Amino acid sequence: MRKVIINADDFGLCTPVNRAIVESFRAGNLTSTTMMVAMPGTEEGAQLAAENPGLAIGLHFCLTEGRPLTKSASLVDAEGNFLERGALMKKLLLGRVEQAEVAAEFEAQYNRLVALGIRPTHTDSHQHTHMNPVVFGAMLPLLKHEKLPVRLAIPVRPSLKLLLTRPPKFVKQGILYNASQRFRRQISTRTDDLLVSVHDLSTPPTDYTADTLRALVHEAPASAEVIELMVHPYIPGPELDQLYPTDLAQRQPFFEKCYAEHRILTGQPLFAADPTVTLTTYGQL
Repeated sequence: MRKVIINADDFGLCTPVNRAIVESFRAGNLTSTTMMVAMPGTEEGAQLAAENPGLAIGLHFCLTEGRPLTKSASLVDAEGNFLERGALMKKLLLGRVEQAEVAAEFEAQYNRLVALGIRPTHTDSHQHTHMNPVVFGAMLPLLKHEKLPVRLAIPVRPSLKLLLTRPPKFVKQGILYNASQRFRRQISTRTDDLLVSVHDLSTPPTDYTADTLRALVHEAPASAEVIELMVHPYIPGPELDQLYPTDLAQRQPFFEKCYAEHRILTGQPLFAADPTVTLTTYGQL
């Protein structure tokens, strides 16, 4: 029996994303979401959380979008905004990020979510930044103190075939796989065994159907008991476009996948008639 968590990232980003996530939950196709606590849709997201008490909510720890809640000089640009992911990863690699600042920001975002009336069921991070060992190490004390489950970006163990056919992906998956196994040994709470999403696929979003999402789960290795199906349901809207005035065109391929996921997730329940799948949350593991 597979235990499947269907989690939507980016709750609180803006109104169209909040709406898409709630619609997907009400259709029976989400078990949880993770919330950004310093974005334009945060307050609205907290209200929607109160109106939908069955939706488990975690923290979507963010270091690459918006502005920090703390004074974090090593994490921001000259205007005080978080660095974009590539710049942050470069600074981390060069040892120019203060781990104490990451820890303080993680605690501040966690406390902000609690102050909004939400007790987090788990945490993950925007753009998987917590899969960097410096960031994960900064999060570790609070994870242990709060006994907070955490989603790890665990890929399928890379194979020799992948090395021969797609060497860059083999390297990326190898790094994530090894990091996730190391991180799992450092925490006492349950995590996922595998993370899957449409972003692992090479097929265009125009081809996505409910079977596309189901296949991500059913084609996973048998050893993966707990699978998170990570989704990003979005609805087009000016509020979303206004967040990215300088790189909207660059983000459009990602958005198209998100719009396709919303279409699927507001349809019929994906696993309602599937005896091999039990939907669950991190809080229920």
